Amino acid sequence: GNGVMRQKRLREGFSGQHMDVIPRPVLADARRHPLVRPLYPTDIGWFPRARYHYRDRPAGADEDHLMMCVGGTGFVEVDGARNQLGSGQLLIIPRRARHTYWADEDEPWSIYWMHFRGDESEYYLDRIPGPGVPAGIEAATIEEAARLFRDCLGALENGYALSNLIYASQSARHILSLLLFRNRLLPVHERDASRQRQLQAIMEFMHEHVTARVTLQDLAGAAGHSVSYFSEWFRGQTGQSPMACFVQLKIR
Repeated sequence: GNGVMRQKRLREGFSGQHMDVIPRPVLADARRHPLVRPLYPTDIGWFPRARYHYRDRPAGADEDHLMMCVGGTGFVEVDGARNQLGSGQLLIIPRRARHTYWADEDEPWSIYWMHFRGDESEYYLDRIPGPGVPAGIEAATIEEAARLFRDCLGALENGYALSNLIYASQSARHILSLLLFRNRLLPVHERDASRQRQLQAIMEFMHEHVTARVTLQDLAGAAGHSVSYFSEWFRGQTGQSPMACFVQLKIR
């Protein structure tokens, strides 16, 4: 069958695994630093041939979650849509999205993974073809990203001094920019289609509330983004600010 109904389900504990969960009080302190705040890993790991690997988060996670598969295969279901994640592919599960994932029983995946947060995370998520939708990665890029993952894990192994956390934070940004900005295999057309749908939804929201008092915060909230990201994103799509567009609608 689909491999979900299995006898054994493991969150972790795989031979040769390497992982780090940064203590939350440590993170609360570190993220005040300007070199950490924009983007930082909260948990990071390497699970080789992770047989029986299974996670189910009905309420989603508090962080965005990157998975990079370098061998074997597995399945990821986000908000009810299922995809297969195979070797040479990455995907991102956005924070708070309901999801389940599991390794294939016969050919379990080998994955590098990272949970991350920060003011900049939305800019990276904007690059993916969709929540939980896999994208290919060029071979040289996989090698480089794997090296950075190992680097990041190595830094955290030396403890949680601020210098190590700053290094881990910069490594996380490098991993994401490598996979999402230097990766020619990302399917741009799917991303553009999802942006169009998002823009359409916001324009509908504006039309529905054209007689109401609506703030920039309200519009960003409706789009599910921070104000700064939403303003820049909207201007990029339409050539004008969200509020200027809304005022024009009101006048019309």
